Amino acid sequence: MICILIVEDEKAISNLIRMSLAKENYHCTCAFDGAEAAELLEKNRYDLILLDVMLPEIDGFELIEYIRPLEITVIFLTAKASVQDRVRGLRLG
Repeated sequence: MICILIVEDEKAISNLIRMSLAKENYHCTCAFDGAEAAELLEKNRYDLILLDVMLPEIDGFELIEYIRPLEITVIFLTAKASVQDRVRGLRLG
């Protein structure tokens, strides 16, 4: 089974994503801040991470630096629309 970590501080959005993916038989775990996500990554293996950029504790840009050596595919979820933020996200992989 494919395991997905959803890192999103808006609980309603996180739950909606989790429910939608669960209907397609994906196993999902939710983290609501960057520190919680880092703890889960230390204890578990994930096939995909859906990562919000604007998070409490540790933001998504900082967290991806921690994730990169783990070689897990990451998809950013963000409301940020500036060119600078897009370029930063692309440069981080």
